Amino acid sequence: MTSLASVSDTLKFNERSSSERTIASGKSKTPSVTYDKTMRTLVFAEAFEHPTVAAARAWLRPGGTMNKKASAAIQALRTQLADDVAEQIRRYEPDGLPSANAAHIRDFVRDAMTLTLPQTAYSVEALISPVTYFVHWAVFVVGAELDADIIFDRELIETYVRKELPSDIAPGTRRNYRAWITRVAEAVAPDKNPRRPMPLNERPMEQPYTSADLVALDRWASGQSTKYTRSNAAVLIALGAGVGLTSIEIAQLKSEQVRIHESGLVEIDVIVEGESKRRVIVSSQFEKVIAKAVKKLASEEFVFLPLRSRTNNAVISGFVGRTSRSAGTPTVTVRRLRNTWFVTQMANRVDVLTLMEAAGLQSLESISRLAQYVPRPAADDRDAQLRGVL
Repeated sequence: MTSLASVSDTLKFNERSSSERTIASGKSKTPSVTYDKTMRTLVFAEAFEHPTVAAARAWLRPGGTMNKKASAAIQALRTQLADDVAEQIRRYEPDGLPSANAAHIRDFVRDAMTLTLPQTAYSVEALISPVTYFVHWAVFVVGAELDADIIFDRELIETYVRKELPSDIAPGTRRNYRAWITRVAEAVAPDKNPRRPMPLNERPMEQPYTSADLVALDRWASGQSTKYTRSNAAVLIALGAGVGLTSIEIAQLKSEQVRIHESGLVEIDVIVEGESKRRVIVSSQFEKVIAKAVKKLASEEFVFLPLRSRTNNAVISGFVGRTSRSAGTPTVTVRRLRNTWFVTQMANRVDVLTLMEAAGLQSLESISRLAQYVPRPAADDRDAQLRGVL
């Protein structure tokens, strides 16, 4: 049993700072970190970057030219640039910008390049033009002052790349522009700690199928020319809209992963590349479709298109492409089927954690984006839900 005296001794020991313990031991020790009040920066004993770079950043902020330490640091970095690189920066003249405007931002851009180039694999040719035009826009259109913390702000970069670049610039080029400008931002204003950007070519949300769409898809499945195609079209709809599986999960689903209970409940163990992902219960309206298909299969056979050998998700688009589809029938995609399953579960008031677990999600992003498609209850029902009596 620990005595009160030993507890007291432990507390007294923990209250002593590491420096006090070092002095008591008779050994000197360099502090791991100190604070420079003049520069308003933390100084680490184990530097993660050269201190000259950290000091030079102050040069790109208001009053930086009055800071002797920053002045010496930026000058040191300038002299370390290769002669040909320094010459390229010096001779660069942006096309189409008023000469007075270009002159106003020239030194700021030059020194941003000076800070960045030693820290990146990008060349001066790649960086200087997009950064110059971005800084010009920030200063002369937005009205920002020449302050690295203001200009090299992630939101400002995102706005410029998404909204201000010409509309005919391809998504790939926009990604390059953002990567180049962001790399400079990371070098000259790391304390901004910009968050990870949203992909410029992010897929738009595919709307779930409506009730009328699902009726049309049932007609599509039953209208195929062979029994095998009709059965697999129905299974595809069931696995998407009734289980919420992704393309690769459907493509790799085998009969032994499906268990049919005497009650009629059907559960599926989702396994991809041999790794068990989760357990999902099939929606009641699709239980019979899955159960009927599985009962005909031997062990190790695929549930969808059992006569195939390929396991990649291209088998689904290939199958859909070979089917006949009458005019007005919605295009069959697994993403829309899965989104339909999400909306159905939310309309059935399945709790969020259960839904995330069944869907294999790590975040609420997909669920929140699909919430707009969930039918809203009547006002009285909403009140009863919030009251906890419905």
